[in-house]
Amino acid sequence: MTARLKGRRRQVEAVIASLTEWVREREDVVGLAVVGSYAYGRPRMGSDVDLVLLTTEPDNYLHDLAWTGSFARRPRLIRTEQWGPMAERRIRLPSGLQVELGITTPAWLALPLDPGTARVLRDGHRILHDPQNLFTKALAEL
Repeated sequence: MTARLKGRRRQVEAVIASLTEWVREREDVVGLAVVGSYAYGRPRMGSDVDLVLLTTEPDNYLHDLAWTGSFARRPRLIRTEQWGPMAERRIRLPSGLQVELGITTPAWLALPLDPGTARVLRDGHRILHDPQNLFTKALAEL
């Protein structure tokens, strides 16, 4: 592994740790998980960080991205997409690292799981915050 990739992985872990600490103080955030290459352990230098944020108040996070300053310095919004019940907000950090925030309600984990949700979780996940065991219960159904 190159020194550059090691540095990128350290940066990713710092972002994840900061965001995890921040969500633990938010009553409306009921789940946070890493999915994608950083969850299943095969990220490359160009890999983004894919996060799923479960909240009872998604509007708090969709229209004003000032809250991303809690875990990222000078983030810049570069893409907005809607994937069914999940809203994607992709930001780029000054280092070039991209963070994809999938913001959705707990209904995203409703049983039986939607095939798309099941695929995302089956491909790899790392639960960071799950005070109501929503991720844990959904994963038990895979």
